[in-house]
Amino acid sequence: MDERIFFSYNPWRTGNFVLPAGIVERDIHAKAVKLLKEREILTLLGLRQTGKSTLAFQLIRQLLQKEKTAPERIFYFTFDDLSLRQELSASFDNFLKVVERFLGADVRRRKTIVYVFVDEVQKLPGFVEYIKILYDLRLPIKWVLTGSSSLELKSQVKESLAGRVLHLPVFPFSEHELFLGNGYPPPDKTPVWRFLFEGESPQKSTLRKIQAELLPHRERIEKVFEEILVFGSLPAVALSRDTERKKLLLKNYRDTYLDQDIRNLVKEDKLWVYQRVMELLADRVGDLLNYSMIAAQLEVTVDTVKRYALLLEKTFVLRNLTTFSRNVRANVLKTPKVYFTDLGLRNALLGLGDLSQIEKLGQFGVVLENALVERLQAVIHRGGYKTRLHYWRTRTKEEVDIVLAGPTRLLPIEVKSDRRIRPRHLKGIRSFLEKEKETVGIVAGRFENAEILSEGKSRIYLLPYWFF
Repeated sequence: MDERIFFSYNPWRTGNFVLPAGIVERDIHAKAVKLLKEREILTLLGLRQTGKSTLAFQLIRQLLQKEKTAPERIFYFTFDDLSLRQELSASFDNFLKVVERFLGADVRRRKTIVYVFVDEVQKLPGFVEYIKILYDLRLPIKWVLTGSSSLELKSQVKESLAGRVLHLPVFPFSEHELFLGNGYPPPDKTPVWRFLFEGESPQKSTLRKIQAELLPHRERIEKVFEEILVFGSLPAVALSRDTERKKLLLKNYRDTYLDQDIRNLVKEDKLWVYQRVMELLADRVGDLLNYSMIAAQLEVTVDTVKRYALLLEKTFVLRNLTTFSRNVRANVLKTPKVYFTDLGLRNALLGLGDLSQIEKLGQFGVVLENALVERLQAVIHRGGYKTRLHYWRTRTKEEVDIVLAGPTRLLPIEVKSDRRIRPRHLKGIRSFLEKEKETVGIVAGRFENAEILSEGKSRIYLLPYWFF
């Protein structure tokens, strides 16, 4: 490997390592630092452009500044570098030779750990298997692998690194990160998360106190939420102040995704079908995934639609929510509901660039539901909660948008775009509470204030969407 290229990728070795100004510390930073101290291989996986490489450099800064790790013990390689891929393609053993050359010692004889970061690792097929061999030799190397959410990487990790890897998903920016990125103190929503994920059921006085503590932040929370509903929260998009630039970044994202992630997985003459499947699913967020309807509309086979939907899920573009049931029962449907992991991409596919368009199409409710699903999923991962997300629907069409299935209770959440609660909004919640023998439910909407509806032993909380 050329020395100039190596030192340009590893500037801490020459004392020139400075992260750009305005870098946001991720919510998962502390967890990532903790996992750096474990022996297992650390993988940072997630949607393209969610900041995995930036997080890797933040971890390197942590090692240098907080852990006082010697610069020569930290290596960074990226397989975006074609010359490096070509050099290693001849023989993977060249990689260890490169490390030892710049380390100035035999890795096997070292008593202190060497940290090796490999970015875009999926771009060199078979390299994960090589890492497995080195890991099993118990070399004093801590591996950190990052890359795009490609099927090749996921399958290689699953097959080759079983029992040897710690996964850390990297999501688009959270509300907390968006506030930091815009220079504002984030609101503390810990009491809300305790309610949702730790089995608490606040009294009316406590609910009022939670609302009072969030009210100073309400205007900014709503503004951030509206931005997410239209442009999503991929870091580069979210931190841009220019609306037209946001749109351009999302268009480029779509084109790059198709060109780099999908082109090798789908035949050239079928790329248009894949994009149309994406567009049709984008128009159906929050709906049951009906393969047959999409296949008929595109005049392709159901198996083709199923394969493409699976590709979208495995590349982290889509999230499927499965139906909840305590037991396998005939009256509960098994078809998943579909959501986009970033609404910016979803809206870009449909040519939607502002909230008024979404409102006119009557899509505010489903887009809000999508946003809440993604927010809840991110909080679950960040907080380490033992909670799963589902939806609930019976063959008689009784349904609830979201079910939080936790260790101690099931919490149904219905999402509405309305500003006032109406009797029909409570039908699904009431049915769920009765059939599943639970006592607490939530309706989220554009309400002015949080309230509690008491019905016998049951409580239904009406929460403004900005609580979440």
